[in-house]
Amino acid sequence: MLKGINLKSDFLKYIIVLMSGTAIAQLMNLGLSIILYQFFYSPEEGAELGLFARIIGVGAAIVTARYEFAMPIAKADVHSFRLYKLAFRLALISSGITSIIVLIPMFLSGNISDALFYGLIPIGMFLTAYYSIGTNWAIRTREFRSISFSKVANVGVGGGIKLLLGWLGSGYIGLIVGTVAGLFVANGWFARTFRRMNSKYDVKAKSPRTKLLAKTYEDFPKVNLPHTMMDVGRELVVAIIILQLFTKADFGLYDHSLRMLRMPLMLAGLAISQVFFQNCAERFNKGEDIFPVVLKAVKVLLLLSIVPFGLVFLFGNDLFAWVFSEKWRGAGEFAQIMAPWFMLNFVASPISFLPLILGKQKQFFVIAIVGAVVNICSFWIPDTFFQADIKTTLWIVTVTQVANYLFIIFKTFQYLKQVKPG
Repeated sequence: MLKGINLKSDFLKYIIVLMSGTAIAQLMNLGLSIILYQFFYSPEEGAELGLFARIIGVGAAIVTARYEFAMPIAKADVHSFRLYKLAFRLALISSGITSIIVLIPMFLSGNISDALFYGLIPIGMFLTAYYSIGTNWAIRTREFRSISFSKVANVGVGGGIKLLLGWLGSGYIGLIVGTVAGLFVANGWFARTFRRMNSKYDVKAKSPRTKLLAKTYEDFPKVNLPHTMMDVGRELVVAIIILQLFTKADFGLYDHSLRMLRMPLMLAGLAISQVFFQNCAERFNKGEDIFPVVLKAVKVLLLLSIVPFGLVFLFGNDLFAWVFSEKWRGAGEFAQIMAPWFMLNFVASPISFLPLILGKQKQFFVIAIVGAVVNICSFWIPDTFFQADIKTTLWIVTVTQVANYLFIIFKTFQYLKQVKPG
């Protein structure tokens, strides 16, 4: 099935570099999570972190207008760095405005933890946005070691602070402070590169040439941004629905199962996707056929997905109870239900970048709208109209998401056959 893969290719070497750093980071994350959730944090406290992460995720997607994702496909490095400066400037201004907005709920908060929750939102937004900018520049320049180092720093520092604050009895705010601190340290790797490149290219974020580039890649704020908002916004809406229809503990268990199910995606899928994006963009710009590369990536991820997701599907409840303690058994039961959904999510991960390369952002935006509406309705309708419990709801959601990812994979290969490189 995998015949033809060159084991000495740069593509495979870059994947190994990214996966080695990601593997270390994820193993550290798993080890810290076991300690954190066994001894210091409850599902309800995990729910607060889940909500915070979704809020800053939505904000980070907005503040750069998604121009950082044009960086790997720009024709010249100097053009890519102009987009870097533009995205950075937009993120800085937007986060500054958000800092003013959150002052009201900060002052109205009844305790220091809630005040910090709101106060850290603009900081978390900016750091998440800058992490995306720095990552895409590293993809452009093939500095995949920087991505690996930043991941390890993020988990190591962030996890260590969560552990310390949990031991001190800080409550949920310890999880949030640790998350923001980890992002701050991780961005240090990209900040060093930024200073070096800023001296080399000496370009301004606000200039006629930058405006022309912004116009050239206007599909990113016009199409890719709404598309992304469908994804991150959907997760925030789903969080609110679960908190309203069920309990905070249910959302905490759901969020924990989601993070564990995404671990294979973070371990291998994302590493392959990032190298895959750079490789496909480069090949496509040279007029080469990228269909074989896409097919091989999907085959590799399909093989890699069978064992981890199969084990979760069969033994998830007992695994979670054994690893994280009995209070997290519910998260394992949720993970069992959602395993087929995330298996296909893992397999489809590398092709999520292809609409950017193929110029099919509008078509996939329509697909994303339909998928987001179906996903939200799958969470909302079962309980609202049929008084379904959280497990029944998750089964319905999983079936709809499996159908959604199968359709996305099918349409991607269909467009690959239609679109000619050049």
